[in-house]
Parts: sequence; C-alpha cells; structure tokens
Amino acid sequence: MQSILITGGLGYIGSITITELYKAIGKQYKIIILDNLSNSKIQVLDTISSIIGEKLDLHIVDIQNYNELSEVFNKYKETNPINYIIHFAALKAVGESVENPIKYYQNNVVGTLNLLRCAEEYKCQNFLFSSSATVYAPGEFVDEEAPFKPSNPYGETKVTIEYLIKSLSKKGGRYLCLRYFNPVGATKDGKLGEMPNKPNNLFPYIEQVAIGNLEQLYVFGNDYNTHDGTGIRDYIHVLDLAEAHVVALQELIKRDEKNENYYDYFNIGTGKGFSVLDIVNEYSKLVPIKYQITNKRVGDVAILVANPNKTKEKLGWIAKRGLTEMCQDSYNFIKSKQ
Repeated sequence: MQSILITGGLGYIGSITITELYKAIGKQYKIIILDNLSNSKIQVLDTISSIIGEKLDLHIVDIQNYNELSEVFNKYKETNPINYIIHFAALKAVGESVENPIKYYQNNVVGTLNLLRCAEEYKCQNFLFSSSATVYAPGEFVDEEAPFKPSNPYGETKVTIEYLIKSLSKKGGRYLCLRYFNPVGATKDGKLGEMPNKPNNLFPYIEQVAIGNLEQLYVFGNDYNTHDGTGIRDYIHVLDLAEAHVVALQELIKRDEKNENYYDYFNIGTGKGFSVLDIVNEYSKLVPIKYQITNKRVGDVAILVANPNKTKEKLGWIAKRGLTEMCQDSYNFIKSKQ
C-alpha cells in the first residue's frame, strides 16, 4: 500500500483535510502525518482518530531538518512508500512575515526545498502544494494568469516555491498548486477548527471576542477604497477547501496511474468578497462583537477576491457554503472549546 504524506497535518486545514480525505480514499492509502507542533496541538491527533476510527502515524519533525525528514521517507520506503505529498506546513502570519522575513524564507522556502529534495531522492513525483492568494496583487475576480505581485514576505515565499515547483515539473512528475483565499469555519460537529497558539487572522480574533477572552476586535483601517472602508477578502469555508484538496489529489492519482506528466495551479475561493465589517455584522447575529478602528497593518491590501472559474472547469470543484454557515460553524467550534 502506498502512502500519502501530509505535512502540517495537525494544523487547521491539514487536520480537516485528513478527515475528508479518509472518507474519500483512506482505505486505499496509508496516511502519514508530519508536524512540528509550532502552531498546532498534539491532542488534534486524538480528535482525528475519533472521527476516522483509526490512529494515524505521526512524526514530530520540522521540515527545516533535512535529515529527520529523510528518515521519515526512509522508514516507509520498503513497506508503504510515500508516493503522494500534500504540503501544508508553513508559517502564515502576514504581519509577522513583514517583521521577520528571514524566519519566513527559512521555514517556508528552505523547508519546502528539503521536502522536494526528499521527494526526488525517494522517487515521489506527486506533489500538492498549499499556495496562497497573497501571490497576487490586490484585485477583484483575480484569475490564475494574473501576474505575481505579492505585497508581503509571506506571499513572496509562496511565489518562490511556485517557481521552484514549475521548474521541477519540467523534469516530469505531477505537481499542483492550490492558491487559497481565506479559509474560515470549522467542522459541523465542532471537533476540528482553527486553534492557533496566537490568533493572527480575522476569524480567530472574532472568536476570542465572542467568548470573552478579548474585550474587543481591532479593525485595521477603515479608509480603503471599499463600500465601508474596511478590507475585502474572499472567505472560504474550510470544509470546501478540504474537499478541494480531495479533488486535487484524486486528479494527481488519476494522472499518476496513467504515468502522465502534469502541472497546474488553481484558485480556491468563492468569487464573493466580504469586508471586515460585513463579517463582524454577520457574526454579531450570533453574539455581540465589540470593535474599534485602528491603523492599517503593513502588507495588507484593500481587496482580494478569487475568480474560481478555472477550478470549476478543470477540476469540477465549486465552493458550496456561504458566510452565515462560516460564522455559525466558527462560533459553534469555539464555544465547544470553552
């Protein structure tokens, strides 16, 4: 039986993708989790196990450590060779990346380079990469052929990795880059959601206000050229995002079975934008959210919304869940953790 290696598998998106992947193809492949626990919790492994009814292998390894990474590949090469990689592991806070770009390049770029080196050494030629909408310049209905123009070091690391993957793909193999917009929400049962060690994104901050851990939400800027002056983003329910990964991996598997070379990149978004205050107002239907306007953050942009048409046409995937569901599932999750 071949293996699927999932880096960052105990994180927010990784853990939920694992449960969706297991439902779809889990019995056909061994799923191996790799995580350094820098922004995740070991208890998530037990939660995953309770959902899928099986304990998965976990390796607590940092992708910056090539030798330890190589040992994971080596461990399975005879019995369950790693033939597919879904690469979630990354630092992802835009503001922190501006303050500490070296840390971001070291972790995201060098770490991915190590992973791709191992993949090449152990003849794994199927790679699904978590890229980001931050590779683009600001815009509405941005499609995949829009030029790269990241406005912060986090986005720059994603661009660098995409260039590396494109170069590798010319040698053969199968590579897919998924450019996420803004994942939010949680599983319906409230078992898995975003539990950052320190909140960096809008929804985790709102959640902390909702349960009384923070007095108020700080809204960064209200003089953007948008309908209410606050930044607009394309928010996508994490379950839709997880399902997109399942579809993308199945595409890699199909191409692999035919021994076809393959390289492509897709937006994973809804095509609809909501402002910060739109989100606050929707969430406030569930619980009052006090907020205060403050200065813009360095590296933030006014508007970034996906054109998801290529993904629909080529992969047959579309987002199904709306903003009300995103807020409701987010609130149910954070309440259940109190």
